[in-house]
Amino acid sequence: MKIKLFEKREGVFLEAYFPAAAEAAGAGGRVPAVVICPGGGYHVVGTTEGAPVAERFTAAGLAAFVLHYSIGSFVAYDPAPGKGFAAFRPVLDLAQAMRVLREGADEYGIDAERIALAGFSAGGHLAAAYTLAASAEPAVPGELLPKALLLKYAMGGGPDSGGGGGFGEGYEIAAMPYRADGAERRIPVFLAHAEDDRMVPFVCSERLDARLAKEGIPHVFHREAHGIHAQPFAAGDAWFAALLDWLMPTLQ
Repeated sequence: MKIKLFEKREGVFLEAYFPAAAEAAGAGGRVPAVVICPGGGYHVVGTTEGAPVAERFTAAGLAAFVLHYSIGSFVAYDPAPGKGFAAFRPVLDLAQAMRVLREGADEYGIDAERIALAGFSAGGHLAAAYTLAASAEPAVPGELLPKALLLKYAMGGGPDSGGGGGFGEGYEIAAMPYRADGAERRIPVFLAHAEDDRMVPFVCSERLDARLAKEGIPHVFHREAHGIHAQPFAAGDAWFAALLDWLMPTLQ
């Protein structure tokens, strides 16, 4: 099922996946949901972190919505004051997706208060910036924040951490200023990263782990010895089992 987000932008949409009726649970029969931001270096929206991940979530009884966000020439980051992530097209796409899901919760059979956000690689950078960044705050009011944040080998955005080093101050998720309203401190975070990741260095999540601890943001860090970037289940799914064990109580 395709959910259109903007009237005149065909390339930005949500792809919806729903659990079997017998697995549905929650108040009034509504299920928790997760919005998935696949990776792709902001050049493409990858497929290996879309449907395969969504299907794992639906098997666990959640609705899943894969976000196809702006990429390529539509993506630019301006670190100037008053711009930053509030003017970053993928963040605006994600804000609209969260708005559409909340407003359409009855139609989609989801609980608007139990929507998690999952990001992979560049999609992890997007999800983290959306949730944490001070410069995103004008575009992301508190009611559009997720209930939980899940980051798998998230691109850090620093000069030696998987891309984005040329964007300037405020782009690296472990170093950027965080929200002034402190709302991000109420959102628990799950990090997963393999030490031998060849595309996004492990140091990205190490830095973010340290920053979250410094900010007092509740989180867990699932460290793996081996993993294959952009193929989240190729080296096993222990990380996903750990994620579900953490996530399901969080969404209660």
